[in-house]
Amino acid sequence: MNENNLEYLKKTLEGLGFGSKLNDVLENAIRREMPSFSLGIGSLRKPLDANDLNAARTDHLAFTLNFNRSKDGNMYFLNNYDVTLKKVDNPIAVSQRFDLARDHRITAVQAHKLLSGLAFEKEVFLSNKEENQDTAKQPDKTNTWFKLNLDVTDAFGNHPLRTFRPEYGYDLAEAIGKYPIKGVESPEKLKEAIATLKNGNYLHAEILIGKKAVPVSIVANPQMKTIDIYDKNRVEIRDETIFPGKVVKEKLNATQGIEDSTNQKAGPQKETQPWEQTPDQEQTQKRTR
Repeated sequence: MNENNLEYLKKTLEGLGFGSKLNDVLENAIRREMPSFSLGIGSLRKPLDANDLNAARTDHLAFTLNFNRSKDGNMYFLNNYDVTLKKVDNPIAVSQRFDLARDHRITAVQAHKLLSGLAFEKEVFLSNKEENQDTAKQPDKTNTWFKLNLDVTDAFGNHPLRTFRPEYGYDLAEAIGKYPIKGVESPEKLKEAIATLKNGNYLHAEILIGKKAVPVSIVANPQMKTIDIYDKNRVEIRDETIFPGKVVKEKLNATQGIEDSTNQKAGPQKETQPWEQTPDQEQTQKRTR
């Protein structure tokens, strides 16, 4: 048995958030020189939208870690792991396979966030640098947003993992600034709010709707370059509720634009005086004589 390889795998499990509980069964599997094997571990976690620090741990996560032995040696590798999330208030479980290399080493905590529908930002290494460019001037790392598309599955039964790099143009500070959120007026508080959302956590705050401060939970939405806002019942609060006057004005402007466009196509209309008859009226009178 390759002791260095075993220690490396133990450190990998620790770094991914699985702790040391699997160390004994991992060593036993390697000693048996199996060509491939899988190890399982489960955990109960608090729902990520829970605002109460003492909330019950009702999110059940089941992980299956898949190991393979190299074809021409005694080295073992952790290539990927499968995870299933079962929530107490949802009878439908959500599953995903994360490839360590392809998916930038998603940790157990990050997997929980992705399967819960949240997005987060993490620093990733750039594996492929563009050709014919000075590699010394290119950064080795970049901040990237991650989010699963839980509405669909691919041919392998996985949800597409969307990534958004800085060039996509998601400005979280700008997205927050569009809404009347209380408590983020100072630079320090805004920085804390941004850090919370970038870590894939809910931001619990209050938002002004009319003259009333309403408690809300906020999450980042990098794909739409905005934030999603939910009330205490986890129902999304849309812009027409927050800005009723603005939405009405935009609809009126849109309607006016359509009317103006229609009038321009029809051409200028001659104003008819009360004592004048239109051609249609003249023809009607002639036919009735």
